[in-house]
Amino acid sequence: MRLISTLAILLIGLVVWPAVAQDADTKRVQFAAGQSGATMSGRIKGYESVHYLLGATAGQRMTVEMTTSSGAAYFNIFAPGDRPGESTALFIGTTSGSRFESVLPASGDYLVQVFLVRSAARRDETADYDLMFQIASP
Repeated sequence: MRLISTLAILLIGLVVWPAVAQDADTKRVQFAAGQSGATMSGRIKGYESVHYLLGATAGQRMTVEMTTSSGAAYFNIFAPGDRPGESTALFIGTTSGSRFESVLPASGDYLVQVFLVRSAARRDETADYDLMFQIASP
């Protein structure tokens, strides 16, 4: 009986998970020639998320700041090689706010994940946002 219950839960998970887990749209952040920053704008809805990749070098100072139409939209930052769902974020917006500023510990592509908190995603809410990215040399 226990085996049947476990199998039923797994089967339900396989059917329901694709409906709520959507692939993230991934965009590369590039600065205009001679600039040390850029602003990216977008809109997320429900369980959507957007990933921004920003190349940087260890020792540089990175600033990321979000303005949004929704109090339920946040961003996380992952170190090079780390990914949402697999690694702990370097910065967690839901607990740390809408601004990240730090000297970077490693070189590579930093991943900035924009998302809605689960309760807003479940209600299929929409949020417009602007992300300001800046990289400064030490």
